[in-house]
Order: sequence, then structure tokens, then C-alpha cells
Amino acid sequence: MDVVEKVRSTLGTYTDTDVRALLQADHETVQGLAKQLAESKNGPQRRSLLAQLKPLLTAHARAEEQAVYVPLTQVKDSPDSRLMGSEGAVEHFLVDMILEKLDAARDATSDMWRAHATVLQELLEHHIKEEESEMFEELGEHFSAEEREAMAVQFATRRGERLAAETARKRPASRGNGARRDVGRVRRAQAA
Repeated sequence: MDVVEKVRSTLGTYTDTDVRALLQADHETVQGLAKQLAESKNGPQRRSLLAQLKPLLTAHARAEEQAVYVPLTQVKDSPDSRLMGSEGAVEHFLVDMILEKLDAARDATSDMWRAHATVLQELLEHHIKEEESEMFEELGEHFSAEEREAMAVQFATRRGERLAAETARKRPASRGNGARRDVGRVRRAQAA
């Protein structure tokens, strides 16, 4: 990894075309919603926050698994990268389980519901911290700027497709445009 890439990873500043910038933006949104979810004491508000968090988090996870974790698990000369991709997928599975448990619970005002929401927030906090330090560094070390740009396009496209599908499932008349916005942002930055 060159010096510029090391500084970017340390400071957490990435170009708009780098997949790490898209991941970081999603992480901020997800952490905010998860924190509100864990702190809320009102049943209807908890349900509303979960309805916002679950599709975003699910779309983010599936897109990240395909665009980032799969390539990480294929880095031949880095056991750390391979393990990181696999660990990330396991952590996503745990998040999915907690989300399903929260979604299926009848009483969103119970202490057990709040305990699940708190564990979800803590798991996400740990997962994001690890990704933004160790995994982002691995991406900078083992993938070129062009490869990270391709990952960004794939991530934004897959996430947008998943969000659109979730939105269509819940509200048939509505359409998501998150993928178009992010892919457009990546392409505009590439052209500059």
C-alpha cells in the first residue's frame, strides 16, 4: 500500500468513486437509526424505526457481501483479507437474525425487544468499527483504485436493486432511486 492510501485509510477520507466512501456513508445512517431504535421507549416509534432500518441494512449487507466480501475472500496472498470477508458475512447473518426477531416480535414495548435492539446496535457498532479500520485498510492494500471504483458501482447497483425490491414489496407503486443516485455520483466523479 502506498503512502497516500495509508493516509486515506488512517484518516477515513476516500474519493467519491471508492467503495469505502459509499460504505462509510451507509454506516453513518445505519448507526444513527440503530441508536435511535435501541434508545426508543415507544412501541410505535420502535416499529417505525425498524421499518426504516431493516430494508436499508439488509440491502447494504447483501450488496457488500457481493461487491466487497467475495473479492476479499479471493485474495490469495492475504489470509487476513479472506478471514475478514468471511467474518463479515457471519456478522451479517447475526444481524439478519436479530432483525427478524425484532420484526416478528408482537410486543415492541417489552424489555426483551429493547434488549434485542441494544444487542443489534452493539453488534453494528463493533462490525462497523472493524470494517472501517481493518477491512478498509485491506481494500486499500489489495485492490487498485479502479477495482475499488468497480466495487462501488456494483455495491450501489445491488443495494439500489434490493432497496427498490423492498420498497415495491411494501408499497407497489413506489420506486427507489438510491442506486441511480450513487452510481451517478461515482460516474460523475470518474469523469472529473
